[in-house]
Amino acid sequence: MTNKSGDQKAQPLLRLLAMATLSGALLTGTFLAGYGVSWFSRPDVQYPVGEVSEELEQSFRVYWEAWHRIEESFYTEAPLDQQEMIYGAIRGTVDSLGDDHTVWVDPAAAAVLEEDLSGSFEGIGASVNNVDGFLTVVAPLPNSPAEQAGIRAGDIILEADGRPLEGLGVLQAVALIRGPEGTSVRLLVRRLAEDEASEFEVTIVRAKLDFATVEYRVLPEGPGYLRLNEFNAQASDQVHEALADLIKQRPTGLILDLRNNPGGLLSAAVDIASEFLDRGLVLIERKSLGDEGVEYTARGGGIATEIPLVVLVNEGSASASEIVAGAVQDRQRGTLIGSTTFGKGSMQIPYALSDGSSLVLTIARWYTPNGRGIDGEGLEPDILVEMDPSAVLSDQDAQLQRAIEYLLEKQAR
Repeated sequence: MTNKSGDQKAQPLLRLLAMATLSGALLTGTFLAGYGVSWFSRPDVQYPVGEVSEELEQSFRVYWEAWHRIEESFYTEAPLDQQEMIYGAIRGTVDSLGDDHTVWVDPAAAAVLEEDLSGSFEGIGASVNNVDGFLTVVAPLPNSPAEQAGIRAGDIILEADGRPLEGLGVLQAVALIRGPEGTSVRLLVRRLAEDEASEFEVTIVRAKLDFATVEYRVLPEGPGYLRLNEFNAQASDQVHEALADLIKQRPTGLILDLRNNPGGLLSAAVDIASEFLDRGLVLIERKSLGDEGVEYTARGGGIATEIPLVVLVNEGSASASEIVAGAVQDRQRGTLIGSTTFGKGSMQIPYALSDGSSLVLTIARWYTPNGRGIDGEGLEPDILVEMDPSAVLSDQDAQLQRAIEYLLEKQAR
């Protein structure tokens, strides 16, 4: 089994394509210019026409038979759009894989991604995922127009300005929701509550998004509090600096808040986990069934390996958040408090194609140190505290209050 330590900057992507920020596409910082992380893997291998096996060539004969029949016999009052027919075939091929996170992105939507790399962030501010063909909110960004409008984790966005979004790729849907600062978008939202569902419309004014990666302070009750909003390329340095400052103030414990954090870079997840864990396993990456996998380990020497630790999680904690929380839980380093996490246990890499479109492929699954696969399942907290995600950091934040109580109880023992 291969081993990679926490100080290796390997695997630039962890977040799924579908963790798109509605400010334009993937706009929570993970793939932005200036971080030294590129979204697109440029094509460096050419595949000349005809360079296929005889068996595959025979299979494609059926495809061309169907193509020519359509060209010869299909009744239409407008010319056939051959480009769209080709794109439709690619979409169908990708859809046949049965993986929501593996997607083909047409040139227009791929251009949205590249525009986002310029660092312009304007939109409503929410992380979304494709769940069973529906655009589903993973979490609104802190203090974003989406959060202020009452958008919650788990909400399903059905329409944008009257345009149905069901069945669209995430980036295609995002392109309908993004827009310049000061303009508005009307969303039709479905909210599930227990066994009932309600639908409502909300108009949100887009804004330029600016939010802190890390927020921290010592709470009046004594514990230190550190909130991480995403795992971008600056996150590990900022977390290290915040922890150093907190520990100087001698807190009685530490609360790491990963609620509504949709994830980000694998390297950042391993680096940040290394601040809390002694040397040892953080996660295992496997690229196929039976694969022994690649081990990612904490580097050792973290500055918060001894202090009593609580990690706050909820249904908006995904991807890299689950890597850190899962490692803390499996290695019994701290206590998870909150609600079940999102359940994002796979990795994707995008490949730019020659026409400007992109193919985003799931290339691996990851597992916790104890070998747990959390994809579609999530992590169960050690102490369950159900709470409306919109109450995070409000006066009714029962999860934060329970974390404070837990650390005070631990101190009193």
